[in-house]
Amino acid sequence: MKVVKIILALGLIVIATSGIVMANIAHFDEVWAKRAQRAKQIAEKAYDPNPHHVANHLNHKTHQAHKAH
Repeated sequence: MKVVKIILALGLIVIATSGIVMANIAHFDEVWAKRAQRAKQIAEKAYDPNPHHVANHLNHKTHQAHKAH
């Protein structure tokens, strides 16, 4: 019987606090949607479909970094 009361009490606490947790979520959704859209634009701009160019660029930057030390 104690277990049932504990589970019921925890359930009521979860239900009661769910409204507080979800407060202003629409505002955050807009912010994160804009950030996701901007991140996608940046990723598409930076994308190079030729893996050889990417590898050569990485090798060049790595060589420059080792040369600087």
